[in-house]
Amino acid sequence: MKVTRTKANYKAQALSKYQGNPLVEALPSSLTESEFTELMYVFKHFPDCFNALSRIDVNDCLDDLKLVHIPTKEAYQLYENVYAQMRKCYVKRNPLDADTRRLANSISTRLKANCKFDVEQPCEHVATAPSILVSGKAGIGKTVLIRRILSTFPQVIKHTEYRGQVFETQQVVWMSFDMQASRSRKALAHNFFNELERVVGCEIKGDFVKSRDSIDQLFHAMQTAAVVYNIGLIHIDEAQFVLNPSSNFKDAPTLPEIETLFNKIGVPVIISTTDDALATFKSTENEALTKATKLQTVRRLNSVAHIKIKQWHADTSKFDEFFSAYFQPSIFENSEVNSNEFKLQLLVLCAGVTDAISVLSIAFIRNYHSLSEKGKKLDCLKLLKQVYQTRMEIWHAPLSKLRKDYNVLSPKKKANRSTDSNMNVAQLYSEAEAFTPKPARKRTSEHHLKPAQSVERINEGDEMIDADSIVASYENE
Repeated sequence: MKVTRTKANYKAQALSKYQGNPLVEALPSSLTESEFTELMYVFKHFPDCFNALSRIDVNDCLDDLKLVHIPTKEAYQLYENVYAQMRKCYVKRNPLDADTRRLANSISTRLKANCKFDVEQPCEHVATAPSILVSGKAGIGKTVLIRRILSTFPQVIKHTEYRGQVFETQQVVWMSFDMQASRSRKALAHNFFNELERVVGCEIKGDFVKSRDSIDQLFHAMQTAAVVYNIGLIHIDEAQFVLNPSSNFKDAPTLPEIETLFNKIGVPVIISTTDDALATFKSTENEALTKATKLQTVRRLNSVAHIKIKQWHADTSKFDEFFSAYFQPSIFENSEVNSNEFKLQLLVLCAGVTDAISVLSIAFIRNYHSLSEKGKKLDCLKLLKQVYQTRMEIWHAPLSKLRKDYNVLSPKKKANRSTDSNMNVAQLYSEAEAFTPKPARKRTSEHHLKPAQSVERINEGDEMIDADSIVASYENE
């Protein structure tokens, strides 16, 4: 992700508590909902000469569709929370205040003194920072949404002078890094410093970390760096393995450690994770006592908001926009692709998951375009199912699991649907599940000969074609 760096441009603040704070005054002005929504939209229009392009250029245009982004109502809600919490955290960490300097000195002293990193230690001089939890199905677009929202802020602001006084410092407004590769506490620390070096554009790890530092030292070093570089917010992505720790990774960081690392020095955190990972914290009445500490921690980790990113549903204006961004009129005008049945089948096959819809749509368009060039008469619904069966073979098992709890019709629209329409939707679900392979028959020690007429034969002359190209099973018309 490209780093945006800018020089501080201080703006007057309406509220008195934000006045006289260079870190707050350097932030960009907040966006209205209409300004934000317009900024979030990403379309990739095909050129007018699309049908005359070479196959390589066509594939290039189709690959660009992966960048399409249609903001939903959750997007602005998340932006408001991010902006508000970032500004509030800087009020408590004004670099011109004595309390902030004492905080930096305390953390630096623990680093130099090789102190033990204690998750129970109370926060110093600042209140515990708030946190935002973002959850949703795998592939639903949580990371893309969060990072697009963060990109509305410059990532690094360089300060040189404030109100006529020398003020040389760098303000890292936000950082985003994955927990997925951090299967240990040490890996988490190095992941943090690697990303911080990338953001500031120079090597700084050696200023805080030594090659043989213990985990305690590494954690103190992370806190020190967060204060020195005035980090405003940290997004920790793919946090599911921390929420559901595995016995295979006993050295993985815990939630209390994550909270202590950043929240107790006043840095707000966004935690993004899958829905499945949250199951750990859904306790019954009988489990309440045994899980009290864990529940207390997770409550603190979504103290501001728990924003759920939902699957796409039919009969919503946002999905119509998303669909139109892929299936552009220049190619599919007057085509059955625009029928409700096609849209419903696409959503059912993909269980409303953004990544799956993107992959299947691109594969379908590639096949549609290639077959159309050859003058073939196309049954679009049939082609869609065949592309799914070929391209989404590995995806089928997890998508099949998601379909069990997925309603393709939006809840408000579903109640108004006729019985006939609901029966048609049920048929689409059945057709989607028809691709589930039957379990293999158990082998026996005996060998049974089969009559020749019962042996399955392979039709000669079938064309072998790549899954992302023409579907081999598509019949010649």
